[in-house]
Amino acid sequence: MAYKHKYSYEEKEHILMEYLNGTHGFRELCRIYGMSRGALKDWIHLYNTFGWKGLSTGSQARRYSSETKRAAVEDYLSARLSGPEV
Repeated sequence: MAYKHKYSYEEKEHILMEYLNGTHGFRELCRIYGMSRGALKDWIHLYNTFGWKGLSTGSQARRYSSETKRAAVEDYLSARLSGPEV
C-alpha cells in the first residue's frame, strides 16, 4: 500500500506557487514532490474555485478524554448503544 503524505497549507501554497509562476511544470512538480497528478489537479481546482482558502483542510482529529472513551466502551459492551451510535 502506498504512503499518503499529508501536505500542510504552507507546502500546498509553495507547490502551487511554483506551478502558477511557471517555475516548474505540472508533471515535474509531481515528480519533485512525489505526489500524484490527481492531488495537484485537485489543488489547482480548489484554488481556481475558492482561492487560497480552498487549500486549507480544516479537519482535525477529534480528541476525547479517557472518561469519555471508557463510557463509550461501557455503553457498547452493555449493548446500550450500537457501534455507530457510540
